[in-house]
Amino acid sequence: MTTRRRYAWQAILFAPVLLALAMALASFPGAAHAAPAAGDGCLGPVAGQRVYDCANLLTPEETTDLEQQAAAVAQAGAPTVVYLQARPATAEQTLQDAIDLMNRWNVESKPGARDGFVMFFNLQPDDLRHGQVALYAGEKHVQHGNLPQAELDRIRTDVMTPLLQNGQTTAGIAAGLQMVAHDLRYGPPPPPASQTVSAAIGRLPFALLGILFAIVVAILYERLRRQAPIGGASGDTGLNVLSAEDHLAPAMAGALVNGRVSDAQIEATMLDFARRGLLVMEPAGADKVQVRLVGDGAGLVGFEQELWNELTIREDPETRILSREELAAMRTGWGQAKALLRRDLIERGWYDPEAAAARRRPLYIAGAIGVGGALLGVILLLLSKEAWAVIGVALFAASGVAAFVRGYAIPDTTVEGEMASVSWRAYRDTVSDSAYEPNLDTDLPYIVALGILGKLAPRLKAASERGYSPAWFRPDESQRDNGQLGWATGFYPYWMLFHTSMTPTSSGSGSASGSYSGGYSGGGAAGGGGGSAGGF
Repeated sequence: MTTRRRYAWQAILFAPVLLALAMALASFPGAAHAAPAAGDGCLGPVAGQRVYDCANLLTPEETTDLEQQAAAVAQAGAPTVVYLQARPATAEQTLQDAIDLMNRWNVESKPGARDGFVMFFNLQPDDLRHGQVALYAGEKHVQHGNLPQAELDRIRTDVMTPLLQNGQTTAGIAAGLQMVAHDLRYGPPPPPASQTVSAAIGRLPFALLGILFAIVVAILYERLRRQAPIGGASGDTGLNVLSAEDHLAPAMAGALVNGRVSDAQIEATMLDFARRGLLVMEPAGADKVQVRLVGDGAGLVGFEQELWNELTIREDPETRILSREELAAMRTGWGQAKALLRRDLIERGWYDPEAAAARRRPLYIAGAIGVGGALLGVILLLLSKEAWAVIGVALFAASGVAAFVRGYAIPDTTVEGEMASVSWRAYRDTVSDSAYEPNLDTDLPYIVALGILGKLAPRLKAASERGYSPAWFRPDESQRDNGQLGWATGFYPYWMLFHTSMTPTSSGSGSASGSYSGGYSGGGAAGGGGGSAGGF
């Protein structure tokens, strides 16, 4: 075989290999969108380069144009880096990325100058036209120059974000760089008239207005302060009120001392029914409790009769039992019983709700003014960026809350009611004393009605652990012997189940989202600077 024929056969044999290699090379993207390497600056800065497209989003022409815009910022006095990468991140994380890059790459004109500027993008990997952007400037420009925090916020939100949200990434970056360069040379644009006016008000006049308002609230607070009850024998323990023939029911005593009718008085009345043998409390399982009616309610009148009727409506007709769920549902039907209790107090001359409402009104008006003033202060603070407005906001808010609290604390009781409550206040103080050993049969209804259960709860639990149990607590002996209930730990756990079923619960949750602005107080090129970040 001649040499020429041998070369021809070799060319024929290698042709498929060369064709496959050519097709493989053609399948890779062009150089303009090739995967970034360390030499492209994605792992470190490159001399003379300011725009680093590590997300492969920009065309060569777009990159060249942005390099010119970034160079203009550098010429205006801020060494600049624009960095794009594909990474899911929050606004806070993106701002931190900008700070880290400024420190790691020493983005400043010389060590310690702190005059650099970084525009950092974390783009969504599945949608490179959207993500998070952060602008960060060094201390020289933020604290002492033409790029304060408010201006960085404005450039990001007003200049760049509308373009970025429309997918105009290059235009958005260019607009931001142009505005930064303009600000560095000529200063930021003058604030709008609303900000100028709000700044003038927020610096001092609003704080002085807050001080004046706080003084007015303090005067109202003192003038409407609840006076100490009149009378009462020195050293009276108040324990004699329970032995008196005309002693008050727990609900009446509690409403008299607390100055208002509440759910606690209705719960106390149910405990008083137990003390009087009209019902008993029973375990219904290891973590359940029930109430069994054993009386007929004969002789009950007024609010007590109304509450008893509510119990009989909800009882099981055969067993006369109310489950814990039924007890909790009863709260919706307590309104009439509380209204009858309040009417009884008014008829005795101990309550005057209209006079109390008139006393509360000035404080409630002051509270509303305080809330309105605080909201106005927040608006001034947002518009003016003046820290002085914080003082006014705090004064209005604190004074307004204090006015509402003081207004609510004004009791419905009259002078006669205050005098009638003296002995019961003495009783409350005696029972609250750590040296007093409460009698669960007689004291517990009054403890609940007087609102001192929180103070007495540890002692009630200790008494339960010692085996002390009220007469109206009836454990099921047969189930105890079979080990089914485990109530030997005492009545207290079951009592607490009953109490929590009588007590309303509330819960809430909230969430917030939005852009992030913040500064960096550490060292390095980013020390003392400030930035603004948010999504688009």
